[in-house]
Amino acid sequence: MSSEFEYLAELADDFFSQPHTQQSLSLIHQHNISGWEIWLQVELGHFLSMHESEPEWRREEALEYDRRLERTKQYLRPDFLIRKKGWKKESYLALELKQHRNAPACLANRAKDIVKLDKLRQSSIDLRSCWVLGVFERESKADLNELIADTLESVDYDYDPEYVVNKYIWNTPFGYCIF
Repeated sequence: MSSEFEYLAELADDFFSQPHTQQSLSLIHQHNISGWEIWLQVELGHFLSMHESEPEWRREEALEYDRRLERTKQYLRPDFLIRKKGWKKESYLALELKQHRNAPACLANRAKDIVKLDKLRQSSIDLRSCWVLGVFERESKADLNELIADTLESVDYDYDPEYVVNKYIWNTPFGYCIF
């Protein structure tokens, strides 16, 4: 799991370090734009297509739930399935993206997503790991780490600080977090 986490952390760092991404996020904040999650997904898809590591990626591919764990819905469509060049064929990491100005709301939505991802049927696809990435207005990193731990605990999910990225996005009032 650490190699997937490190790869995803590197991708996120590269993505949010782009001046174009920073300028767009500043504009979003300046004009109080809401509902920009689709923009984020499109920009990330474009970024992945151009990244030097040449990842294979898929958007919103339907994956089956394990019927023992999820009885009402049949499919989940993760925002991204990402496969690093050199990984076993058909072996991906799943990524869900969330955006919300308010960090606690963003984290709560992401915690729900991680619970959904854990209900995927293992034979549906070879998932190396599942991650969520949220973008929100900056908070104190110490407060945010405590909030992450509390949020994950509220959905009975183990908090491992070794697998959490919590960074500010340079030149913007935003930060992002991966767990």
